[in-house]
Amino acid sequence: MEDHVNIALPYGREFVSLCVPRRNLLDVLEPGDAPGVENPMEAMRCALQHPIGRPPLRNMVRSGQKVVILVDDNTRPTPAYQVLSALLEELQVEQNHLDVRFLVATGTHRPMTGDEVVSKVGADIASRYSVINHRWADADALVDLGRTLNGTPIQVNRMVVESDLVITVGTTVPHCLAGWAGGAKMIQPGVSGEDTTNLTHALSMMSPMPHLGRLDNPIRMEIEQIVQSVKLDMAICCVLNQRGEFVHIVAGDSLAAHRRSVELATPIWVRPVQALADVVVVSSYPSDVDYWQGIKGLFAAELIVKRGGDIILATPCPEGIAGTPEHERTISALAGIPSREMRMRARQAGLRDLAGVNTAVVAARINELAWVSVFTLMSDAQLAVLGHTRAVSVQEGLCRALSRQGPDARVLVITHGGDICPALSV
Repeated sequence: MEDHVNIALPYGREFVSLCVPRRNLLDVLEPGDAPGVENPMEAMRCALQHPIGRPPLRNMVRSGQKVVILVDDNTRPTPAYQVLSALLEELQVEQNHLDVRFLVATGTHRPMTGDEVVSKVGADIASRYSVINHRWADADALVDLGRTLNGTPIQVNRMVVESDLVITVGTTVPHCLAGWAGGAKMIQPGVSGEDTTNLTHALSMMSPMPHLGRLDNPIRMEIEQIVQSVKLDMAICCVLNQRGEFVHIVAGDSLAAHRRSVELATPIWVRPVQALADVVVVSSYPSDVDYWQGIKGLFAAELIVKRGGDIILATPCPEGIAGTPEHERTISALAGIPSREMRMRARQAGLRDLAGVNTAVVAARINELAWVSVFTLMSDAQLAVLGHTRAVSVQEGLCRALSRQGPDARVLVITHGGDICPALSV
């Protein structure tokens, strides 16, 4: 009887089981083990009292200032509610008579609901402070700050521009477009306008290299150039483990603090792979609310699947292709077009949503690289738009892939494909 390995894959709030013949299993990529800090509040206080490239936060505060604190949205796992009280204590809000507001850095995602706001910042802060969703398509909510050297317009939320003190709280993990999340990415695309985000994302379509896990990519460099024109006084970069616990908190200058957090996050989220795989089974967890997030699992698989191989993506996507209707319309308009033609066809069709075009290009590009099947809640019509086939279960998808790739196919499993960056060892 053939020996098998049983693997539990995260799938939304549940797990799905997968059974892989041991002789076929190349590896199971999981986040590196790292214990969470015992006291996240104290870790936050320590970071704010000893920031990198900035004076302690208390020394930066002046009486009567307008303060805006940027937090990431429900597509990110940052448990901000566990540490924001420590941040407010360091600001000495009442003693300094501060006007403090929270701004959710949604980028071009949909606004967070009231319940999601409470889950992110906590019930106490949600009831005591104004928590506002960024409105990326609202021209009145934006301020034009000029252009980058590449000609990208710098349109940023008015609350950021008009505040005296700007603080960001986000998580540092590998990111499919910007190389790494966190730091300056809280500004762009976090609280930037439509044109800024469109032109920044368009750089991905013209880039000759994968961006996941790389800081030397054109999107990250453009983002960091944008932030040179935007007020950002203190960037708080959090490193989490696979359980969503704080492992490290780094604060300070947006570039220096981010780079230090990348160093600390690398052993957890950049995982070595010994060889290319014929079959990659990947869960997009924790990025799985919609395909806009779930495609991150395909970015991870793309790095280590053989051309002509199989990818089985597990991603529930209860909100469909994209929470933003404009993105979904753009992706639908480009269905079935080869990736190399998409930019031209999008331009001919007058599509302005370049971020949506970029996602369509990536989906088509990966379809051209490998056979893609998806275990998901998305409809057959939505999968047809994306050019993927349905896997009735992850196991069924694997069985179909093995029948196509042959009895000696090597199978790689990625448990947290929304955040892990596979690194092929040479």
